[in-house]
Amino acid sequence: MKFITTSLKFLPLFSLLFMVMIGSSWQIGVFPLMPAFLLIPVYYWLVYHPSWLPLGGLFVIGLLYDSLMGHGLGLTSFFLMLSAFLGPPIRSYLRPDKFPLIWFGFGLFSGGYLLLYGLIISGGFALFVSWVNGIILYPLVAWVLSHLHGRIQKHV
Repeated sequence: MKFITTSLKFLPLFSLLFMVMIGSSWQIGVFPLMPAFLLIPVYYWLVYHPSWLPLGGLFVIGLLYDSLMGHGLGLTSFFLMLSAFLGPPIRSYLRPDKFPLIWFGFGLFSGGYLLLYGLIISGGFALFVSWVNGIILYPLVAWVLSHLHGRIQKHV
């Protein structure tokens, strides 16, 4: 039973891994969903249960993302780990029962992330479209993650 309880805590990392795997190949028109698609579960877990996103897991997922997308290894890992450090102070301002506030917070979080990311990798209009797609898809992905979160809470 302890194994099951422990393994359930890794589901947030598996949700990130899932987003990397499907998001690296999905596009809307000619614009890729990444990297904003990856930020949805990162933000969700930072708001609702940041302790389930270990830095080592974020580092490995960042390396995997960089290798799949052909970027310099470690850049995404650095930004994901920086997000994990910024999450707890910001979390105190967000109320989980106010979804529009959480969604607005995601827009700010992902916008800042993608602005810094774009300055380093020289991302252009495609990065902006990825951000807009991420904001549009946030409610759907957050709904799925909230059901996953509810299931985990029952067993942990």
